[in-house]
Amino acid sequence: MTQIRSDASKRIDQYFAKSAPFAKPICARLRAIIHKAEPAIREDWKWGPNFNKAGMVCGIWAFKSHVTLTFFQGALLKDPKKILLHGTANARNRSAKFTNASDIDERTLVAYVREAVRNNERGLKAKPSGASLRTPADFQKALSRNAIAKKFFAGLTYTHRKEYIAWITSAKKPETRVRRISEALAMLTKKKTR
Repeated sequence: MTQIRSDASKRIDQYFAKSAPFAKPICARLRAIIHKAEPAIREDWKWGPNFNKAGMVCGIWAFKSHVTLTFFQGALLKDPKKILLHGTANARNRSAKFTNASDIDERTLVAYVREAVRNNERGLKAKPSGASLRTPADFQKALSRNAIAKKFFAGLTYTHRKEYIAWITSAKKPETRVRRISEALAMLTKKKTR
């Protein structure tokens, strides 16, 4: 049985209270919809506000310009309305982003929460896609010159390797990319993940 934090609802209240003014009504509406969809769902706090029924179902995060509702096994959801557009590179999670409470389709989200709960109750888990991860040539070359970093990187999970590669390849300038490769090697030599 999953351990639920006893202070989770209080922490969620505080988190939402500190969010940006535009985010407060979005967070409140999403929270209410989740409870409407599944009255037995329990509020929890792991990485932030999340909701649990037979496992983690979904979580709400308020950012600077949007609020994200993430389904932890969202890759299993049918998503007939095509609202789970974020996190598609992730093996399991899928997210919807909201910038205004009026953008929320309650009926759709109720159905998605119920489907996610049913999937949890059945013990369904999204499987990693098995997609191969291509290490960029410049990073591979740098790794080949550092046996400790190379070995540690090779032993990392797909997700951790992908985080390093995404960080390196997202550099806009060549000098930033070179610096990031150097920083990555230093971190990997110390056996650290991103």
